[in-house]
Amino acid sequence: MLFARARSSSSVDPETFRLHICSLHDARTSVHDDASAVQSITRSQSRATSGSRTDLSTDEEPDSKVKHQQSSRSAKVKKSVRETLGNAASAGQGTVSRSRSAGPETIAAKQGTIRMKNINRFSNFVKSGMEAFVLSSTKMTTKPEERHEIILTDKGPEWRAITQPYTCIVDKPKKESKLKGLKSFIAYSVTSSLSGIQVSRRYKHFDWLHEQMSAKYLLIPIPPLPEKQVAGRYEEDLIEHRKNILQIWVNKVCRHPVLSKSDVWIHFLTCTDEKQWKSGKRKAEKDEYIGGNFLHCVTVPAQSLDSNRVEHQVEGFSRVVRSLDDSVRVMYDRVTETHKRMAGPYRSNWQKMAAAIAGLGHSFELDSSPTNQSVTAALKETAHIFHKIGDEHEESAKRDLDPLLDCLYSYKGLLAGMPDMVNVHKSAMSKLRENERLSMEGKVSSAEAERIRSRVDAVSYAVLAEMEFQHRERGEDFKQMMGAYLEKQAAFYDGIGKQLAALATLFKNA
Repeated sequence: MLFARARSSSSVDPETFRLHICSLHDARTSVHDDASAVQSITRSQSRATSGSRTDLSTDEEPDSKVKHQQSSRSAKVKKSVRETLGNAASAGQGTVSRSRSAGPETIAAKQGTIRMKNINRFSNFVKSGMEAFVLSSTKMTTKPEERHEIILTDKGPEWRAITQPYTCIVDKPKKESKLKGLKSFIAYSVTSSLSGIQVSRRYKHFDWLHEQMSAKYLLIPIPPLPEKQVAGRYEEDLIEHRKNILQIWVNKVCRHPVLSKSDVWIHFLTCTDEKQWKSGKRKAEKDEYIGGNFLHCVTVPAQSLDSNRVEHQVEGFSRVVRSLDDSVRVMYDRVTETHKRMAGPYRSNWQKMAAAIAGLGHSFELDSSPTNQSVTAALKETAHIFHKIGDEHEESAKRDLDPLLDCLYSYKGLLAGMPDMVNVHKSAMSKLRENERLSMEGKVSSAEAERIRSRVDAVSYAVLAEMEFQHRERGEDFKQMMGAYLEKQAAFYDGIGKQLAALATLFKNA
């Protein structure tokens, strides 16, 4: 709470005294409300979890965690009271709070410079540490173990290409258990061509890896994992579906010039010892070079960037992403609908035709004369083939459309992460413009302004390099995706055509 400066150092006017008394009353009221809230939370704790899997307590015996939370909140309330009362008392003696001239968006820095702090402390730009990186306000205690480089090419900034390409295979899903069978799960075999080491990984290990990568590589969209489902998780179709999406996921990681060299990814691929796995897991979770600090691991060209041109390029990329997001969603919905029809109405229609033709053949059989026996046989064969073609439609849905849906699902999730990258860059450019304004006003030294500009350039280089990679990767993704789908569909309809041609010949020769 801010208090007005006293008009005199030796006396306090009545209006100021009244404001102080009101503030004391508000503080006591706040304490009473907070204490009541703590008691209310304690009483409702067991009710909130009643009937759920987390209901491990009773109304009569609240667990120790709730008691600890209550005592902790009570301590915070008491501390708040002491601070409020202390501030009020010191204000009565003429003590002045933080000057308003500093403003909420800037704070004083060394040598009289001013740094721009974001007033929204909960924005992704702030929470990720990107703001701290841009303002050069972070101090690293360890040296980075990862090193990545961005180079300039004819197409613009690009990540340095992978020098030793490799692949990974996700295979052999197997149901395993622990705690003497009390807990069961599906484990997958993951084998890398780089090391040849085969490791066993559960879905939760993939989920942990995805979380670490998402936190560390803020400017790199991470592909999605398959959805976590509890019901029917041991069904064969679901296991196969999950394995296919995990395979797409590791393929994308292996092809990325940064993710493929990630320390946490290499640990995931190669660690077979449980103790070493836990040690590496703790190390990854304590990594300093995450979010904005990851750019300390990236070497960028020394050439300065034209901020206006960069913003134009990023905005163009953003438009492409928005359009692709809509198009891929529509494509996914249409393929899903086609999948349902192939396994449902299309299959049913062919088999209804088969039943009708079979009925016609049965009528022909009632004629005992040998005149139309060949036609009767042809009708029976036609009914059999039509029924078979109906089943083939259902098989085609699984064989041809399932892989296409899995690829579209993965790309749809990848697109969903790209706006975050764009928004972080927009925030960095906003900081650059604010830095330029303060520099013109003489509130930021030239050295400080240059440091901020170079940091924003590093962000821009990383974004431009990732944009170029995603443009190239998109072409490869859809080339393989659509090529494989159409090749399978051509074979499917070619097979139907050959069967129908054979039936036509059968009737001609009857």
